[in-house]
Amino acid sequence: MLRRSALACGLAAAFVASVGNAQPNYPERPVKIIVPYPAGGYYDHVARVMAETLRTKLKQSFIVENKVGANGIIGVAQVAKAPADGYTLLLAAIGPNAISPVLTPNLNYDPVTDLAPISLLVSAPNVLVVPASSDVKNLDDLIAASRKHSLNYAHNGVGSSTHLAMELLKGATGMQMVGVPYRGSAPAVVAVTSGEVQASFGSVLDVLPQIQAGRLRALGVGSSEHIPAIGQVPTVAEQGVPGFESTAWSGLMAPANTPKSVIETLNRAVNAALKDPAIGKQLSPGGELQILGGSAEHFAAYLKADLKKWEKVVSDNGIKTD
Repeated sequence: MLRRSALACGLAAAFVASVGNAQPNYPERPVKIIVPYPAGGYYDHVARVMAETLRTKLKQSFIVENKVGANGIIGVAQVAKAPADGYTLLLAAIGPNAISPVLTPNLNYDPVTDLAPISLLVSAPNVLVVPASSDVKNLDDLIAASRKHSLNYAHNGVGSSTHLAMELLKGATGMQMVGVPYRGSAPAVVAVTSGEVQASFGSVLDVLPQIQAGRLRALGVGSSEHIPAIGQVPTVAEQGVPGFESTAWSGLMAPANTPKSVIETLNRAVNAALKDPAIGKQLSPGGELQILGGSAEHFAAYLKADLKKWEKVVSDNGIKTD
């Protein structure tokens, strides 16, 4: 009897303890979204639209915090080390999540093992452009010209997505071009607009105004499908480079080992939001971006494929940052 009573008490105590440690209904307090870039930019805008949407759908505050430094690495590292409870999230981006890991020795996080994908959000495709005055009318013309003459292309800096995009295209087509680094997107766009260089990949957000003003000619879009803002421009993949993709994607991630139920709750809310035309208009008012979404598993596979792709480009071309 005593043994049975002690066993019963032990089971009761274990039950009480398990109830006390049970995962509460998520979210029960404000959630922080770390953006590893400054306020006012592309990634910050995406984060703030999603924060407001998640607040509405999940009835809890989602607070955007900009943690800037080291090209996004500092913000990502902070989330990678945060408690895996769903109350610290990351606005993930191609730079610190898919390019820095293959360029930066001894990075203090691994985007695959230290972070848990929730959902892709949107992407800003890189667009291949030439000066409007150029005789080059399409990708075939550019390839042919590069084999006859010495051509230069502008990029935003060694290891930037615009740099790697052109190196990826060169490897796929045999183009002969020399990269010229500039201190950011604005001077790179000016260089190609003025004819200082003969071509460039640029984020659609940076080059679209110049395309619309007739100062740049778009030859190809780096996304997997057309984008409404320049729907008449074919993708690079459609022009004989199958599988080519270069976009500044964004996604939502959490620390590794975040409970699956939390990931699923967030994924459902995010995907419901991305299917809402009103939210799509807030994210991409001029049809500049691709609206993505999808499962956490899809995001995980996408990230691994992106890492593999850029690792090969970096290795094949001996690219190193200072």
